[in-house]
Amino acid sequence: MKLILRIARTELYTLFFSPIAWLILIVFACQVGVNYLEILGEIVRIELLGRGIKFSVTAGLLLGGSGLYETIQQSLYMYVPLLTMGLISRELASGSIKLLYSSPVTTLEIILGKYLSMVVYSLILVFILFLPVLHIMFAVPDYDIGLALTGLLGLFLLTCSYCAIGLFMSCLTSYQVVAAVATLSTLAFLNFVGSIGQGSDFFREITYWLSISGRASEMVGGIVCSDDVIYFVSVISVFLAFASIKLYSEKSRVSKLMIGLRYLTALIVMVSVGYLSSRPQMLSFYDATNTKARTLTIASQEIINQLDGDLTMTTFCNVLDQEINLDIAFPLNIKKDESRFKKYVRFKPEMKLDYIYYYAPPVDKSIYNRFPNMTDKEIAMEVADKKGLSFKKVRTLDEINKIVDLKPEEYRFVRMFERENGKRAFLRIYNDMFRHPDEQEITTTLKKLIVEPVKVGFLVGHGERDLDKNGDRDYSTFASSLPFRQSMINQGFDVITINLNDIDNIPSDINIMLIADMKKALNEHENSVLDRYIERGDNLAILTDVGRQNSMNPLVNKFGINIDKGIIAQPSELFAGNLVTAVSNEKAAANFRFYNYLLKYNLVVPMLGATSLSYDENADFKYIPLLSSPEGKSWIEYETTNFIEDTVRLNPSIGEKYGSFVTSVSATRFIGEKEQRVIVLGDADCISNSELFIKRNGIRSNNFSMITGMFRWLSNDVFPISLSRLPNIDTKLKVNVSSVRNIRIIYIYVVPLLFALLGIFIWWKRRGR
Repeated sequence: MKLILRIARTELYTLFFSPIAWLILIVFACQVGVNYLEILGEIVRIELLGRGIKFSVTAGLLLGGSGLYETIQQSLYMYVPLLTMGLISRELASGSIKLLYSSPVTTLEIILGKYLSMVVYSLILVFILFLPVLHIMFAVPDYDIGLALTGLLGLFLLTCSYCAIGLFMSCLTSYQVVAAVATLSTLAFLNFVGSIGQGSDFFREITYWLSISGRASEMVGGIVCSDDVIYFVSVISVFLAFASIKLYSEKSRVSKLMIGLRYLTALIVMVSVGYLSSRPQMLSFYDATNTKARTLTIASQEIINQLDGDLTMTTFCNVLDQEINLDIAFPLNIKKDESRFKKYVRFKPEMKLDYIYYYAPPVDKSIYNRFPNMTDKEIAMEVADKKGLSFKKVRTLDEINKIVDLKPEEYRFVRMFERENGKRAFLRIYNDMFRHPDEQEITTTLKKLIVEPVKVGFLVGHGERDLDKNGDRDYSTFASSLPFRQSMINQGFDVITINLNDIDNIPSDINIMLIADMKKALNEHENSVLDRYIERGDNLAILTDVGRQNSMNPLVNKFGINIDKGIIAQPSELFAGNLVTAVSNEKAAANFRFYNYLLKYNLVVPMLGATSLSYDENADFKYIPLLSSPEGKSWIEYETTNFIEDTVRLNPSIGEKYGSFVTSVSATRFIGEKEQRVIVLGDADCISNSELFIKRNGIRSNNFSMITGMFRWLSNDVFPISLSRLPNIDTKLKVNVSSVRNIRIIYIYVVPLLFALLGIFIWWKRRGR
């Protein structure tokens, strides 16, 4: 050990007597300072603009595309070759390596001593990175220390791996520049190797594991994974072994066959250990973040724990589907796709991930324009060939139908979870900027393997809004749209239509009845069927609209609620006079999470054409007004009918007066031990297709969250699932513009200048000797 330390100390002396070591420290310190100050300035500006910080400031400063850790991770490879290129090359060029061979020191001690000097230098680089972290500790109350320290650990291990590779390359040549270029080439290869052999199930696992690209990202993000740590240790060990074998072969008479076998043995041991450590059953991890943001929520973990037995996720990919969907699951990207479910595999290591390719007529017909006058099979062969997929793996629609019926999925890209007991549930991708399902959607799908989806019966036969049409006033977006992330069918619900004339009883598995904007009243038979449903204590959502008093009052009167005459007016300069910006209240906020959210953040629910709702306090139900028109800005209008062209004016002579009028109310009662829940809204348009996507200048609306909150309450909190996390506590930044200037001087000028002065001083002292 003493010899190793002596070699390391000698190497450090040599390193710091050269200008390159100091130049790297100066450049690295400048880069760290510039990157840190850039992102720090952005967060300070956010706070100064008064928008408030809701994210973790620690994560904002260190992670993301412009975060300090992420930026440094992308540039570390440029520094290491300059450090390691002379470790052994210098000895080979000067001939001093022969003195080392003749001295009482083993090749392993030489290698370990040289490498230890690089580890020490790497610690200095980490110390430079620690300076901004030190500032974060004082500038951010309750900063996320776990995230900061695991990130430093990941970058340190990454640097040490680069150094081990550079040390071996330095053993191969006496030319330092050649050693540096060889190191860069090897690092480039290790970044690229993950894309080699991805068409083969066997080589895919090996080459993907060998890739060093993004290996430190998990630790940089705050989670320590066993496979990543073992990977870095394996890379360091194998390249140090390669270097030792190289030097030993130079000083000893060993056959080339034996040398090759030693290299091969070291490589096989590394790959074997790494491959085994990456198996799901061997994985372990530690989430060091304050909020456990890199781990599944407790709710998700509880659901996974209930999924006993085997679990398979099969991805069905139609090769005639949109190209953006094909690229997700084609062989080159399978490992990347599997990583999206890594959080779940940690808790369910026996979960299998399969991929099945097939061809069927797609929803998007644009592919036929690209391949005119070709059959589906011919197009599928052409696409498979271009994507590097063997057509032997592509199945016909008849073969797929024997496995599962994908017609309801419109032959889109879809995943199917299947339990050992045969229970199935589908997970989709979505037409939004994120495309892939998040924890909310994945856990929802898994929960559907444990409990039955909540069935919602949608009343039809009276001119109600349509669940499947895409018209402005219809409900397909929130109810049945396959590619819409927040639609009910993607959040744990099954929606079916119910015509009361065709049945004597509403099926017992219907948990919620949705009745929206009936144009005509229920007949005697329909009333009796619905009354039996109400008497059994199940839940209802009733949406009325302007002019529906005659058709819908007989229905809502069953619950002690009445739809008042007239329409609520709320004139404004920008919008129609019948646009009501409904607000929450203290009572609703105390009983419902969503309405508390509305009240807390001053959000509204726009209602274009709303009626006022009143209720009988002496009825059997307990009422809570959920939404109301704003006090002092609205009244019930009895005269105006054209709110676009006519001027809306208050007319006290006919009873019009300012006030706040209820536009949504909940009603509850107990039937036996079962609580019946009812919600009535005075506007059926507020959840329509057009309203969910419209944006109005100056109005902060949140209509879709109202739908989510409404159906979560009506389903007794079964769906949509709630995946609450601990709130970020590091959301304050004790830094202002003037202090940023001072920090800039310290990190960009003072620290690099200190390294420069120290380097000049050591050079001057050495020159004096």
